[in-house]
Amino acid sequence: MKFLYNAPAILHRGALIIGDTHFGMEEKLRGRGIFDEMLSERIFGRIMLLLKKTKAKKLIIAGDVKDDILRVDEKTIDILGRLAKRAELAIVKGNHDGGLEKICGVLGIGVSGPGGIVYGKIGIMHGHSWPDEKLMQCDYLVSAHQHPQISVVDRSGKIHRQAAWLVAEADAEKTRETYPAFNGKIKLVLLPAFNPLVGSTINKPGERQLGPILNNKLFKLNDALVIGLDGSLVGKLKDVKK
Repeated sequence: MKFLYNAPAILHRGALIIGDTHFGMEEKLRGRGIFDEMLSERIFGRIMLLLKKTKAKKLIIAGDVKDDILRVDEKTIDILGRLAKRAELAIVKGNHDGGLEKICGVLGIGVSGPGGIVYGKIGIMHGHSWPDEKLMQCDYLVSAHQHPQISVVDRSGKIHRQAAWLVAEADAEKTRETYPAFNGKIKLVLLPAFNPLVGSTINKPGERQLGPILNNKLFKLNDALVIGLDGSLVGKLKDVKK
């Protein structure tokens, strides 16, 4: 498993793994008086560039493919159709992906439930639901949904927010309560959002943690390693708390 340089994406066994593309966000932005009609196209272009650069034949999107929770907008349909022509496309359903199965069925795209999938000893889920037991047998559990960012203050007092990876070990006692037969060496990988406008400052006091895995503290998030998109090791989350 490889974190790609300066990209919120994983390359693993010929597959590009991303999450939280939130295609079609333009509509929400317009409602807020922000007009960026090419946002989804830029996200699509970045995916295509990574597919070309990595020569990946498979694309796995770990949920929240689209932004509208219930409706499947035309922009999302168009982009998914184009992606499916470039790579084998697999989707793990996120909490924003209502109604996606029907459209993807027409496009020939596989959609898995929120319990996630296993791909090459990596469990991949969105993160808003409990993972299936088979995912907890994997070496890594990759989860989207949280959109991790960290906030740091430079010497001049300016605040910088940047997307980051978090890698955490399991709390064996708490995890065993829900998953008695889990892999004791499993590590949680929090996947940064692929959409650049989506983020949650995870080192900010009181910031809400999303999903049952984090809310029930199955992994030692405070001791998680924080890794920048440029590959730099920032430190443990507890040491970069704002």
